[in-house]
Amino acid sequence: MVSKTGKSNKRYAESEIGTIKKDCRECIRIALIYPNKYHVGMSNLGFQTVYHLLNNIEDVACERSFLPDKTGSSRDVITTIESGRPISDFDIIAFSISFENDYPNLLTILEKADIPLHSSDRGTPHPLIIAGGVACFLNPEPISSFIDCFLIGEAELMLPRFIDCFDPNINRKSLLKNIVHKVPGTYVPAFYEPTYNKDGTVRSFEPLLDVPVNIRRTYLKDLSQVSTCSSIITPHTTFDNTFLIETGRGCPHGCRFCSAGYVYRPPRFRPFPVIAKCLEQGVLLTDKIGLVGAAVSDFPSIKELYDYINNKDIRISFSSLRADSLCPE
Repeated sequence: MVSKTGKSNKRYAESEIGTIKKDCRECIRIALIYPNKYHVGMSNLGFQTVYHLLNNIEDVACERSFLPDKTGSSRDVITTIESGRPISDFDIIAFSISFENDYPNLLTILEKADIPLHSSDRGTPHPLIIAGGVACFLNPEPISSFIDCFLIGEAELMLPRFIDCFDPNINRKSLLKNIVHKVPGTYVPAFYEPTYNKDGTVRSFEPLLDVPVNIRRTYLKDLSQVSTCSSIITPHTTFDNTFLIETGRGCPHGCRFCSAGYVYRPPRFRPFPVIAKCLEQGVLLTDKIGLVGAAVSDFPSIKELYDYINNKDIRISFSSLRADSLCPE
């Protein structure tokens, strides 16, 4: 009997363009999870980017999973879109987390997968639980008891290094210690001991082993060599059948209400030819293109981009535009 989750996964998979299915028995198997429902997760360009990056690594097979559409039944096992396998069968469970409000969903998913919640209760038989994404950059501590390893940095830089270090056949503690030493930006909560003041604020944060005292976010200094765009097109998202393209990261304005100007410092933009190449790729799949950035109108080549797309039979949407940087065109 197929579960409700399995039926939903099949329906989603059948409607997708660009799904990656790798059949390699000796691969590192990764279940990439967005801790919210499918239509939210597949609207997230960062999530899609990680999926594409991992599957571009030869010895890695990455599959996706999400919070079930209905979480009321305890009988529904959390399975992946691509193969329908339970996430507990994978070597690594990787959470991509953009919002703190999704932290409780992470626990729901682990519980439904019959995986011990606390990292201290897990061992060799269980998948390694890792997490990354902007929510983890900002404040990983609320879920630090449940995560074996945080990757505090940009995926293009960190994931290849992490995979190079991963070995499912060695002791979990030794594995994590090796990763910490070889992959800058790695945070293993079990290797640190926080102490608190009477009011609950952090007094100190001391390493228990020979690991870095401070964990520094790693980032790409130059975006010209990497393109970030949708790897899968689906109608079941907030951006129905839209091909998303990232124009840049960060924001030069630093508004106090917005984390993008701080988390993704320094602001970096892609050269126009990189964006144009993504556009040509996107128009082969759909007539709906979405330009993604903290302030797309600050893109240095915005006029050149406008001239390029003006005569094309496509519909353009923008994630964010600043009125003070718009021109008459």
